Amino acid sequence: MFSVVIPVYNCQETIERVLDSVKDQTRFDLIEEIIVLNDGSSDGTDTVITGYLSRHPALPILYLKHQNHGVSYTRNRGIRAAKAEWIALLDADDVWVENKLERQAQIIREHDDICFLGAQAPLKILLRKRHGLCKMTAREICIRNLPPTPSVIFKRSVGERLGLFDERRQYGEDGHFYQRFLLCDSYYILAEELVHLSIQKRYFAESGLTSNMDMCRKGRNANIRELHGMGLISRPYMFAMLLLNQIKYPRRLLIRFIDRCIAEVKK
Repeated sequence: MFSVVIPVYNCQETIERVLDSVKDQTRFDLIEEIIVLNDGSSDGTDTVITGYLSRHPALPILYLKHQNHGVSYTRNRGIRAAKAEWIALLDADDVWVENKLERQAQIIREHDDICFLGAQAPLKILLRKRHGLCKMTAREICIRNLPPTPSVIFKRSVGERLGLFDERRQYGEDGHFYQRFLLCDSYYILAEELVHLSIQKRYFAESGLTSNMDMCRKGRNANIRELHGMGLISRPYMFAMLLLNQIKYPRRLLIRFIDRCIAEVKK
């Protein structure tokens, strides 16, 4: 049912825990294959992965390596190599809770119109808290950039038809791809905590692509403009959301500063 796609880059400290979270799924039988793609790591990631493979020879892991091309190229390569009907995305510093795939498989079996499903808890848009299975609108995902990538599953055939990840982009590329599922009227989020994010980071946006918060802001702005180009939000609403994104930016910088100070005190 699922092909799990995991791009990895310089993640020697976390990749074993990530793979364990897949191995320990309550319904491991739902997993057809685990595709791990090394995007030109320069640390000991390759050694850690090959060691893991030797200790777990029965796991259906396909390990691919290439020179560094970025996360979009790497995810796309994994998706195109996949065999299963559904793609389950996971990153190299995030882990799944044990019933993640079991819970999402239950949902898509009960709702055959779903071709994209993420998870987020708590799920709150402005002051409104959402519960259960939620169908999201373009206006709502302008307000909050969700769901997180390691919670996402989608139908491979639909994702390929929508063009997969834009390999020219480094920032906001995940939201850029996901929002295209709105064209299929199928952008769903389950308001449950099914993933644990950034297991190695000491504070918000410490490292990785998310540490460049200005480029993340610009990527988000590009996605909002594209939603307008797709005819899913009005021009006035687009400008309102671009303004909101600008207002949120210093708040995010402040949160990172406070988190970093707390982390330094605890060290």
